[in-house]
Amino acid sequence: MNLDNNEKIKKRKLKIFYISIILICVISLVVAVILQIKSKKEEVPSNTLNPITTGQSDEYKEKFNELFENKVNYLENNSYKITKNEEDKEIIYTGYQIKENKINDYDLNVNIPYININNKIIDGFNESIKETFEKKAKSLLNTKNSDSIYSVNYSAYITNNILSLVIRSTLKEGNSAQRDIVQTYNYDLTNQKELTVEDLLDLKNITKQEANTKIRNEIKEVQESVEELNKLGYNVYPRDYTSEIYSINNVTEYFIGEDDALYIIFAYGNQNVTSEMDIVII
Repeated sequence: MNLDNNEKIKKRKLKIFYISIILICVISLVVAVILQIKSKKEEVPSNTLNPITTGQSDEYKEKFNELFENKVNYLENNSYKITKNEEDKEIIYTGYQIKENKINDYDLNVNIPYININNKIIDGFNESIKETFEKKAKSLLNTKNSDSIYSVNYSAYITNNILSLVIRSTLKEGNSAQRDIVQTYNYDLTNQKELTVEDLLDLKNITKQEANTKIRNEIKEVQESVEELNKLGYNVYPRDYTSEIYSINNVTEYFIGEDDALYIIFAYGNQNVTSEMDIVII
């Protein structure tokens, strides 16, 4: 009788042992699958745009921030002939530069470009640059107790006889929010004329409809992210992808960079006190 009971106990223990082994295997398998799925998700690059930075992918954002080295990048297929204002200087050079710090007043790191071409259109470009960037720097030098931080940097590209110049300034005055301003200038060195965004799209064989679709799709993704962040209590600059400001007809800031990439920039700080911007690269 005792032998039967002992046998039953042994069988019961053995059964529990096998069940435990099976459960451990199942749990291990589930954990492995979950980890594998999580790993795959992390490996796949996200297409979600970052609304707090530029509204563009991290890769594009990083590229954009790295552009501003205060120099001209001579790329490919250039055979232009121009008349310079100053023969001993480059086609674009730093015409106004100041790096100065005065406690409680200002901290300036300003590098303002001038375009060295004898042409009325270029004269207009240079006046615009001085009015927007140089004038502000000079006013801060004469302002006391403003506790201002102001920087201006630029990058220029020459490829296929097209000159593209992009200038970016950041301004922080006292307790106000930081403001980023971006201005661009595009010039046909062969035909000596300003280039519109439509001109650049034509050169790249891109229709306005294709450009509009890409812009609105990317801004829509930004808008969705912004709305989610606003629900969480974050105050993020609002977007409305249906707005006419995102129509290619109303784009004002654009330039051709490396690899013939067309950068379209929506710099909200050009009109408002904000550092936010969205970048679409075509």
